[in-house]
Amino acid sequence: MATMRVAHRWVVDLFAVLLIVQFFLAGLGAFTTVHNKKFSDNNFGPHGVLGTVLVIVALVIALLAAIGRWSPLVTRLSGALLVLMILQFVLGVAGAGSAPVLGGLHAVNAVLIVAVVYLLVRDTHHMTKAAPA
Repeated sequence: MATMRVAHRWVVDLFAVLLIVQFFLAGLGAFTTVHNKKFSDNNFGPHGVLGTVLVIVALVIALLAAIGRWSPLVTRLSGALLVLMILQFVLGVAGAGSAPVLGGLHAVNAVLIVAVVYLLVRDTHHMTKAAPA
């Protein structure tokens, strides 16, 4: 189980790094659109691809938390991350389609994702350092 916890911590850390890259890609898409004075789906293509990858990584995090028998808090946070990432995917697709207000909620949901990832990074690092070898 300790191995699963370490794997969980590493995947959470990977998610945190990829989340920073995801914010960069969102900004790059937005400012490319402004700079070119023309919207193109390609402006946000990398952001969309990485977003899909992040949903899969969130699934791995949730599975590792359940298998590794983390604390109830870490397990709930891992599950919450998966739910928020699925919602993020749906909001992004709908926002890019015919419901721009859902695109606005996509940005708000991103803030919630950052908060959950912060808590996961903090708690998983604290618990793996405190756990006996």
